[in-house]
Amino acid sequence: MYQCEITAPVVNLMYVKHRGKSYSLYLCRGGLKISSKGDNHLIELNEVIELENSERFDSALYGVGERIRSMLVRLPAAVKNNAEEIRLRKGLPLALTVSGETVFVDVGGRTDFYYNESLPVATSTDLEECFRLLCGNSVFAHEEELRRGFVMMKNGCRAGIGGTLNEKGLMRDVTSVNIRISREIFGAANDITRRLKGGGLLIAGCPGSGKTTVLRDLVRQLSRGAAGKLMRVAVIDSRGEISGGKTNDLGPLTDVIVTSDKAAGIEIAVRTLFPDYVAFDEIGTSAELKRVKESFYSGVSVITTAHIGSFEELMRRDVTKQLILSGAVSQVALLPKLHGGDIRMVDTKELTCAYAV
Repeated sequence: MYQCEITAPVVNLMYVKHRGKSYSLYLCRGGLKISSKGDNHLIELNEVIELENSERFDSALYGVGERIRSMLVRLPAAVKNNAEEIRLRKGLPLALTVSGETVFVDVGGRTDFYYNESLPVATSTDLEECFRLLCGNSVFAHEEELRRGFVMMKNGCRAGIGGTLNEKGLMRDVTSVNIRISREIFGAANDITRRLKGGGLLIAGCPGSGKTTVLRDLVRQLSRGAAGKLMRVAVIDSRGEISGGKTNDLGPLTDVIVTSDKAAGIEIAVRTLFPDYVAFDEIGTSAELKRVKESFYSGVSVITTAHIGSFEELMRRDVTKQLILSGAVSQVALLPKLHGGDIRMVDTKELTCAYAV
């Protein structure tokens, strides 16, 4: 962690609160730094965010058994800060996705990029215990989620479940669990905010490219006036991943509707909350598309995401193609496959000309 003593020349710009803790914001030779109340050291703001990401990782470990947990708690803070997924597969090594890369974990909490047969594997008992803990000993309470292949966790984390679907559409004989760690990255949407022209926006990208993280940060920035004006935003949160169960910072002018029926949520938001923007994750149904169009005709802009790897795919997929042709989104932001790459933004008029229908 970078630290420096509070000595001149230092300018105390303001006092800020973050997650209930008070900080002083300073301008010094090293740039913007913060100091917690009563501390005489300056640290990077990102260090505070990294600490919270590490805490989120640890808080997700309630969903794994003691044997697996004992390995994961030993991981270095740098790994926890950047971990995106914890993956358990029956008879296969314990693995993580860290900054887009797969790494394996040994019994001492060390990581390795290479597979070897000495690595500890997840057993049937590990997976059964994990499933029981994730469901809080009540599979019935999570029936609706399990029919869609996941269990919602605390702080907006989510566990995808692999196994055998029974005749009722419920999962049994669990063979894999993928715990996705919800992370806040302040500034993730900076490139988009700078180029946002107003109107609707579609954030597109491959699975794991950070669409929800970018969407969350964009909502926060719009609600705080980063686009030049304070915006009222209504978030339709179908899995609790955007709001993180009310733990994520979505800005001062953001309302949240938690519902698995995103189409109904959009209608309620437009009718009762009078937002400037409605934001939700993963547009995928004709019912959602219909509500988006109605929002557009009512003067409410929409921000949503889609699992799309290229602009060509965008125009081949029916729902996203119709979304663009409707005029409800005026720009598309395509996230890079690799973390840290450039976000490509285009006007939808360019897409309709380039990929004539």
